[in-house]
Amino acid sequence: MHHHRADHPLPEELADLVSLHSSFLTALSIQYAHNGNATPVDLRDLTQSVSTVWKRRQVTFDDIRLCLGIIGCGPAGHNQPFLLSDYGCGKICLELCDELKTHEQISGPLKTDALQLLFMQGLEKLWVQWNSAEALAPQLFARPIAKPKRRGRSRKVDPKQTTLEPTIDAKYMRKFIADLPRVEITACSSLAAVAPLQEKGKKRLREVKDSVQQGQTQKKVRFTADKENAPAPGQTPPAQPVQTKMTDFASVRKTNLLDRILAKQAAAAAGPTPPSPAELQRQAALQRAEEMLGVLSLLCATKGPGPRVSFSMASLIQSLQGSSRSPISKDEALKCVEVLSNEVTPGYVSVVRMGTMSSVVINQGMRPVDVKGRLAALGVA
Repeated sequence: MHHHRADHPLPEELADLVSLHSSFLTALSIQYAHNGNATPVDLRDLTQSVSTVWKRRQVTFDDIRLCLGIIGCGPAGHNQPFLLSDYGCGKICLELCDELKTHEQISGPLKTDALQLLFMQGLEKLWVQWNSAEALAPQLFARPIAKPKRRGRSRKVDPKQTTLEPTIDAKYMRKFIADLPRVEITACSSLAAVAPLQEKGKKRLREVKDSVQQGQTQKKVRFTADKENAPAPGQTPPAQPVQTKMTDFASVRKTNLLDRILAKQAAAAAGPTPPSPAELQRQAALQRAEEMLGVLSLLCATKGPGPRVSFSMASLIQSLQGSSRSPISKDEALKCVEVLSNEVTPGYVSVVRMGTMSSVVINQGMRPVDVKGRLAALGVA
């Protein structure tokens, strides 16, 4: 794809899209500088940041989908660097694709210049295709270019630039922008796991509401019947047994509550056994395994070249605690080392015990190759 040519400029409306994407990259770079590239970015926060940088109007979720969709139409093709994940309850996050989540790219800055070039090439490609399809290319290209406005500053008038010719009406541009591709929003894996639980909670809420509604209806019917059967003035009312003080509404509620308790007990007995505390600690350690291996690689590099590098257990635990992205206790760090030694990378990480002293030996000749595959085999999603 060639770059923009002076004789084939983009209209002013598309220049605004280029400015919007530039503001999007600026706001995203600020988010990544504070939280890291591996952290999902909530679109509710990101749209506020982009609006602050762009200073044109309030940016919406659809604007972000539009920016990402145009990037995917450029030379990158289907290698879209970003994706949008639905976490439920109205929370949609922007994430890096799994192929880009390597240690170097997570720690490095966002390549804004390359992404801006991909966007502009994708937009130009779509614009040329649209004009060719509409058979209006000759008169559309006769319209002079509108330079992108700089954020926060008014644009200076260029005396050499000719007046915009009315060759493209607003309706035509709105139709083109409406037909631009938008990136799809996909449900994250955790949302699929939680969906049955949410549906179960909604079902219980409906049962409670139906129970209350049924009791109120029965109470209203009973009150109307008692009012119609009330004795005339001067007559002695018939004696009512004490047992009738228990209303149908209360009995219905008690029966439904007992049924729900019994159903919950039966579901708990038939369901799988919950994991033990030790298994929960192991799963948490497996989740941190990839991050801990990255820290170990950096620590080995500081020790200098050599086939084997050893650390005392106490100093290694302290280094792991200080280098972890999220707070981690001493016991959790120790469990991570044990899991790496026994399950994830046996041979690369070894624990040597001599009496009360423990050391960790890193055999750099047995550096793991497919850590993600090993973790997937151990049940880490």
